[in-house]
Amino acid sequence: MNTEIVRVKGGYNFTKAHAEAQKHLAYYEEGLFIDVAARVIDAMEARGVTRSDLARRMEVSPAYITKVLRGHANLSLESLAKLAFALNLKWECILVPKAAQVGAFSLINEFGDPTICTVKTAVIKTFAETITSSESEYDLNVEEQYYESRIPA
Repeated sequence: MNTEIVRVKGGYNFTKAHAEAQKHLAYYEEGLFIDVAARVIDAMEARGVTRSDLARRMEVSPAYITKVLRGHANLSLESLAKLAFALNLKWECILVPKAAQVGAFSLINEFGDPTICTVKTAVIKTFAETITSSESEYDLNVEEQYYESRIPA
């Protein structure tokens, strides 16, 4: 058995691999599975609903709920509707361009109260010290990061 380790000059390039992954449908499918699972988990936590409670309300097995919450269930529209109904919620669906980011929007709850939800952009500035001959210089590194304020379910 050949057990040679091959090293590639420059190592693994995550940015290139991520750009390549975004060219395939499976990337977006997995993202949807994860988003649905995260929103269901958030809604369950906000309402104090356990996996067993949700399974009972949907008339399915707790194992199926575990599969949904791990993002491993290929959910039909009927299953999504049952999940929402069991949590006294509804789904809203929008299609946006792949490169788009959702900005500020308002959610009106069942009592008529608006809740503003946003995707925030923060600019992080860090200073890295560079020593040159007899004096010190500081290089400014600017990094833009995105923070999503989750929608309270």
